[in-house]
Amino acid sequence: MSEEGHWNIITASLQDVCNTNESTHFDNIYADYLSDPSKIPTSEEELEKLVKEVSDHKSNIETAKRLIETCQQNLQILITSVQKHSSAINTRQSRGSTAKIETNTLSTSTPGNKAVSKSNTKKQKKVGRSFHTSKLNWSEPIIVGSEVAYKLRNRHSEEWIQCEVTKIIGDGVKFEVRDPEPDENNNPGQTFKANYREVILIVPEAEIASNPKILPNYTYGAKVLARYPETTTFYPAMVVGTKKDTTVKLKFDGEEEANKETEVERRLVLPFPEKS
Repeated sequence: MSEEGHWNIITASLQDVCNTNESTHFDNIYADYLSDPSKIPTSEEELEKLVKEVSDHKSNIETAKRLIETCQQNLQILITSVQKHSSAINTRQSRGSTAKIETNTLSTSTPGNKAVSKSNTKKQKKVGRSFHTSKLNWSEPIIVGSEVAYKLRNRHSEEWIQCEVTKIIGDGVKFEVRDPEPDENNNPGQTFKANYREVILIVPEAEIASNPKILPNYTYGAKVLARYPETTTFYPAMVVGTKKDTTVKLKFDGEEEANKETEVERRLVLPFPEKS
């Protein structure tokens, strides 16, 4: 992600902090009480209203804290980037380039003293890409063995499942993917044909292990597609916080338990696929 992208996250988060504080300002709520103690509520109805105001203000404080944490984390990324600018390599762009295997041209002589040029044709390793791009997640390169979220077809509702790419077809916008989960009879998982609008790349575990901060954090309130714990299915969710151990706190759409927050590994939190 570019430095401009990190800075955009910081400014957006700070703006959200301002908006949050303006919505239920503590001084505005208690200005009358501080100036005139006789106005302090005594009836049950007034006390309930006061409790709600305090609760709303506390909730806004928690929201502001999460947004400030997001700012701190992205500022640290920018500081590190500036400090190492002279030797930094744009990892994402280098991964997005086509991997090529090239052999040197060898010149040999035959017994008839005729030079013969042996040159192997350049071999290219096929790579693909996803249609669903985001400043916060990679969309390429997709190679054989990559993990992706695949959108199942012929369903009444949108459903995405985790699959493995087994083949890249043509110019990198069509794929063959396999469900790694065996079926109910313990047979190998089903294979599907997919196009680049039906897959979203999941960043490899090895990349996260070598650099936990390789993927920036989503801002509070961002809509995402995330894998529900102990399943291989992705569902829409809203970001409500981040943790230093590379996990994201989410509220999944349609969660039965009200206000339930679920922690999901950052690499399994993907940009929400907007319809186009």
